[in-house]
Amino acid sequence: MGNKVNVVSLFSGIGGFEKGLEDSNLEFNIVFASEIDKYAKETYSANFQIKTMHGDIKQINEKDVPNHDLLCGGFPCQSFSVAGKQEGFGDLRGTLFFDIIRIIREKKPRYILLENVKNLISHDKAKTIQVILKNISDCGYTFDITVINSHEAGLPQNRERTYIVGVLNHKTEKFETDKRNKKINEIKTWANQKKLKTMNFFNNIKFESNHQHILDVLENNVDEKYYLNSEKVREYLNKINEKTFKAKLENRIVKEFDLPKEVHNDLERQRRVYSPKGISPTLLARSDMPKIIVKENGEYRIRKITPYESLKIQGFDSKFVNNARKKQVSDTQLYKQAGNAVSPPVITKIVNSLKEQFHDEI
Repeated sequence: MGNKVNVVSLFSGIGGFEKGLEDSNLEFNIVFASEIDKYAKETYSANFQIKTMHGDIKQINEKDVPNHDLLCGGFPCQSFSVAGKQEGFGDLRGTLFFDIIRIIREKKPRYILLENVKNLISHDKAKTIQVILKNISDCGYTFDITVINSHEAGLPQNRERTYIVGVLNHKTEKFETDKRNKKINEIKTWANQKKLKTMNFFNNIKFESNHQHILDVLENNVDEKYYLNSEKVREYLNKINEKTFKAKLENRIVKEFDLPKEVHNDLERQRRVYSPKGISPTLLARSDMPKIIVKENGEYRIRKITPYESLKIQGFDSKFVNNARKKQVSDTQLYKQAGNAVSPPVITKIVNSLKEQFHDEI
């Protein structure tokens, strides 16, 4: 317990796992990190000190990865078009998940923590996730899987993501009913039938965070470029009855209205205007962020969420955001980084739970 845990971070992005670890009760060292996107590396380097940030993991021999205790990564959700055709290890060759498998087979870290999109559990009629879990089990890891909404961790965002935890050579328990997701239970029934190495970890995780709302992360003095300033929009807002707006804070997405197409000619999704008294829809890795209505100097205005607000919606704190700001990365790249990131508070809770449940080992 006195020794620091050595961590390998794959597909590191801007460091969502690292930030989650930093805020946890775990003493750790990042001994290896890998990220291919040069702009994400800029934001990462502004917040974390690491001697070398490695590039494309496909170009790195698994033997050259340092020995470590915990491997974590949000592997990209590229197409798994080959996966699931046969239940074999070869099905994953050529995908980035294979790079995780070849590293854990070689280095045998005690723990693995992976994150991916919610739809991973449904892809190819669940054959993809079956291949992934079977390979994890075949590598000697007892695992659990669930879908966690970042809002559960108190964040002002509806963001469901798949999480997998694995512990090397741990005792096997028959899967119990997952408390969060029905589709996960279909996967768990399959895993029990296949007698894979399974355990019940995530059902013991209960978040006790105070729920934030979009309102809690808004910046002051927002640049005019984020506002909808056309005359048609201003005329439309002048006609809106203030009494129609939602008055109370709510722990859900609260859409106030859709801008008519003749007022704002855009896709339907981009004409939706949300209340800052609710939570955000899932942030995507693109510049067309959700729009909110705000009242400034007695006047209603519509603007999109700024890049720095999007990072805070993801759970990155002001220090992280201010460090990122100094790198002067473009808005387009910051939006992409926020949308691709893992939510640090979710990682913090998972890591703290790992330490609690495996305190004799970690």
